[in-house]
Amino acid sequence: MEQGIFQVGPIRPPSEANSLLLRVTENCPWNKCKFCMLYKNTSFHVRPVAEVKKDIDVMAEYRDRILSHWRNGDYDMAAIQREYQSMPTDEAKMCYQMVFTWLTEGNKQAIFLQDANTMVLRPEWLVEIVSHVRTRLPEIQRITSYGRANTLARISPEDFKLLRAAGLDRIHSGYESGSDKVLELIGKGATQEDEIIGGKKVKAANIELSIYFMPGVGGKALSNENATETAKVINEVNPDFVRLRTFILRSGSLMEELRASGKYQEQRDIEKLVEIRKMLAHIDPKRVTGKLTSDHIINLLEEVSGYLNTDLYDMLEYIDAFLALPELEQKKYQLARRMGFPLDWKYLYRMQPYDQTRVEELSKNIVDEKEWEALLHRFTDRYI
Repeated sequence: MEQGIFQVGPIRPPSEANSLLLRVTENCPWNKCKFCMLYKNTSFHVRPVAEVKKDIDVMAEYRDRILSHWRNGDYDMAAIQREYQSMPTDEAKMCYQMVFTWLTEGNKQAIFLQDANTMVLRPEWLVEIVSHVRTRLPEIQRITSYGRANTLARISPEDFKLLRAAGLDRIHSGYESGSDKVLELIGKGATQEDEIIGGKKVKAANIELSIYFMPGVGGKALSNENATETAKVINEVNPDFVRLRTFILRSGSLMEELRASGKYQEQRDIEKLVEIRKMLAHIDPKRVTGKLTSDHIINLLEEVSGYLNTDLYDMLEYIDAFLALPELEQKKYQLARRMGFPLDWKYLYRMQPYDQTRVEELSKNIVDEKEWEALLHRFTDRYI
């Protein structure tokens, strides 16, 4: 175990917070999305299968060493601390700590294959990697990967079945929008047809599909189309999860150039919520059984969550209840949420008194719409 290190990439879905992270590819093979800054100024690389398998072996060895300190129903933390401190480098310490966290907090449940589009790998290589995970880490219950829609559309049904048989359980895909106009605007490099074809192939192979929708990413001009065309894709594909990622025009992204040229006008915070409602209103609960989640701080209403076949109308009513609030109450909750408040508007009284006062004063005193949206953006810009 050379230096006791395995590679870890820069990002994973929130739902993989306690998963082991296995870097299979480096960076993004597309890297042209105008809203994303994560992989800019980097080049894409496929890691050799042998290197990835060595990383898996390092994880397995750390697991065995940590489990050797299990004593009478608990870990000998003094021994673990000594072993952690004996690691030769900070990178080795980080890897040891990740495996420990996975064992103690992640419930030995999952491993996530990084980086942005692991599915671009040759299927036979990915099968070999997934199979090695299952052999060396048999306690793993879920193996998950990112995959771009146009990549998924190109993979054959037979290869998807091979990947499923090897042990690949779930694919996350950033669809962002179901509208071809929006996808072209943001430089996504995929089409609605790609999303439908790729999504159906994943589902047909009995692999779970988790897609991401960006309310507001089409701006004011394409808001209606962003909502309705995304609903169309969801109705066609029936993904297992639809994860909301409300769009925020991040400082320094290429979307700023679109705005400066007059080709893009960002929606207000509340307008993006209205777009979510419109998308939900076009969902057919007779065709869709997956779960909608708001599992990111960037979403205004975290409680908009539930199964699209049974909880759809409850989610619509919840949004309507917020939209029916007086403007001041909406603003107070908007600001509180953008400051990181984790609950809904009914619980603002739980904020610290100082924060309550600050929220109240700012909400009352900032009446200019542009100034208000700029204030919200200063908070949201840090979350992306």
